[in-house]
Amino acid sequence: MGEDFKVRKSELKFNLEEVKDKLPKRTHLVAVSKFKPVSDIALMYELSQLDFGENKVQELKEKSEALSGSCPDIKWHFIGNLQTNKINTLLKINQLTSIHSIDSIKLLNKLLSKNLDKKIGLFLQVNTSDEDEKSGFKDYQELVEAIKLIQEHDQFFFQGLMTMGKIRTDNFTEDAKACFLKLTNIKDKLENEKHVKDIKLSMGMSQDFEIAVKVGTDYIRVGSKLFGERV
Repeated sequence: MGEDFKVRKSELKFNLEEVKDKLPKRTHLVAVSKFKPVSDIALMYELSQLDFGENKVQELKEKSEALSGSCPDIKWHFIGNLQTNKINTLLKINQLTSIHSIDSIKLLNKLLSKNLDKKIGLFLQVNTSDEDEKSGFKDYQELVEAIKLIQEHDQFFFQGLMTMGKIRTDNFTEDAKACFLKLTNIKDKLENEKHVKDIKLSMGMSQDFEIAVKVGTDYIRVGSKLFGERV
């Protein structure tokens, strides 16, 4: 390993430990590696980080192929907007474990029509901030319908709910907390009405994951705090 790689590994180790020190045992860290080189992912993998998130299907495909031999236990999470014409490519990716961005019944039905040789977890994206530029479920009954559709299929399983904090805000902390609390309330309602048990929550990114952790998230999706800002 060259000197540059040693320096980079040391940087990543410091960043990874700094984030993980703030996480309770229940919280899974998804390292968002979009736009980052496969060398960074390989170094982070050597540091025992196994879960990685990408938001472009083609980039995920290329990275998974490049790392399939050297990172056999890697777990890929798709976290971006999923176009229906990319579904086939996404589902063929080895070690794809979860999709965090199912934002409509239409997209869900397209996915559920596919045949798989593995089980993939699905997170339903909920628009908790009511911002028009965000996709996601807004209607509670639609969420219930979506969960029931997933439960009818053996090749996918309902893993949980995903949301993002408010984009346009003068009070970032309070608005992020409000969005995350809204998702936990939806989870509680779904569980209390016995639609499903043990719902996982995916919420919190680099700028607000500590708020999400306090609210009780199960997964955080962190990029720049681990890999550095995008240049």
